[in-house]
This record gives sequence, C-alpha cells and structure tokens, in this order.
Amino acid sequence: MKKIILIFTVSIMFACNGNDKKEKAIEILKNEIGQSLPFDDVKIAEVENGTGVIVDGIWCYWISFENKLYCVNGASKSIYNSVNEINCEDAPINSGYSDIIKIAK
Repeated sequence: MKKIILIFTVSIMFACNGNDKKEKAIEILKNEIGQSLPFDDVKIAEVENGTGVIVDGIWCYWISFENKLYCVNGASKSIYNSVNEINCEDAPINSGYSDIIKIAK
C-alpha cells in the first residue's frame, strides 16, 4: 500500500510540475504579446536548454531559462512584431517548428 501511495504522489508531482512550466510559458507570452493569440491549445517541450512553446498549432516560440522569449517560425514573428515596436529575435537553437511539435506535450 505504501508503494502505491508513493507512486501516486510522485506522479502527481510530475504532472503538476509540467503544468507549472506551461502556465509560466503562457504568462511570459501574454506579457510579451498581450492577448493577441487565442491560447486555446498550448504545448510545451524541453528544447536545447529552454522551453519550446507551440500555440494553437501555428505559432512557435522558444523561452530561455532566463525567461527571454524568442521566435522560432515566421508566424510567431508576425504576431510578435504586430504588437511590439521591436522585431522578435530568432531563437538561438538548432531545433525548428517541426522538431518542437514532434515532442511538445
């Protein structure tokens, strides 16, 4: 019985940790680009010392461990640039949209 409780507790911890990262990513995106995106479906993936974020299956961003937001694809640049006075920097990673969407959860 103790093993079952331990396994359950560890599972909950991992599930909550993933959700915290997702919530943090959404918060960073909303701070940078406002409410322009619907944020109906947000998927994240650990990618090259940061977090890859796919928003609504179209927009792809990368957030560094220092919480700096970068654009991965042209669609994400279009949204970012339309609400900011500066252009979105390209993500300094080798992974692209297709790589991130394959592993995003």
